[in-house]
Amino acid sequence: MSDARDDEALGWAGDDDPTLAPEGAVGGAAAPRGRGSRRGETAPAAAPRTVLDEAEDAEDRAAERELEDAERASAQLSSAALIGLGVLGGVYLLYTIGWIVFFSRYEMAIDVTFGVFSDLIARTLAIAAAPLWFVATLLITQRRRRYRFLWLVIGVLVLIPWPFLIGGTA
Repeated sequence: MSDARDDEALGWAGDDDPTLAPEGAVGGAAAPRGRGSRRGETAPAAAPRTVLDEAEDAEDRAAERELEDAERASAQLSSAALIGLGVLGGVYLLYTIGWIVFFSRYEMAIDVTFGVFSDLIARTLAIAAAPLWFVATLLITQRRRRYRFLWLVIGVLVLIPWPFLIGGTA
């Protein structure tokens, strides 16, 4: 059988002792009982929050914000936006081809002088301007999509290969 000490260990006597009341209880009163607790039993006191807990919570909130930002940034474009990007990309491709055709009509000087070298640099930049503008606009406006089409249209207006269109000479 069991002796008196075992019975005493399982008993609830002495639980209403004011020195055993959790911190913050007014006048030594026990904390409110939880669901399913016995009479005289107190609910466990909530552990105080530590700096480590606060840091972990802040880290979790930052990770959630990052995830939301990433989801917003990777959201799919509408069909109209994709068609618009395709049309503008085609225009930029035509501009590049126009500059290449214009510069291929004329011979370059063979001797290497400053004038010839600077003309070669100017031609290379004129040919590369349209694709560079298109790619740079797409990369720079990743987070601000509402400005993307504005900058692409500005590029279409600025980078027109006028010499090719009017039949000028290089």
